[in-house]
Amino acid sequence: MARHLSTLLLLLATLAVALAWSPKEEDRIILGGIYDADLNDEWVQRALHFAISEYNKATKDDYYRRPLRVLRARQQTVGGVNYFFDVEVGRTICTKSQLNLDTCAFHEQPELQKKQLCSFEIYEVPWENRRSLVKSRCQEA
Repeated sequence: MARHLSTLLLLLATLAVALAWSPKEEDRIILGGIYDADLNDEWVQRALHFAISEYNKATKDDYYRRPLRVLRARQQTVGGVNYFFDVEVGRTICTKSQLNLDTCAFHEQPELQKKQLCSFEIYEVPWENRRSLVKSRCQEA
């Protein structure tokens, strides 16, 4: 009986320590939950770059478009990672055939910049080197 009591007390003490050291409720990550993504993270940047690249392939415009600003970036861990971006996209002065498109300047005149608000969803399975644009929706800003 004494041995069972000491085992129970040891288990309770271990549980109390574990609870004291566990992250705060707002810091816990729940598998399948959607969370704000860190725009400085390399994988988040890759997903955003992929979304913009796919967007540019789909447009009939000769001019390259790139993000003016990222309004919201989120991610969700599933059997891979879903990335969700809300982005304001602007038209640059560079044609798609030029090199170094990531540094192209935007058109100065607002009517030539042709701003759009876009939402992208990207699904990535890094260990299979697989990435796809699941959803893309843009509208004039």
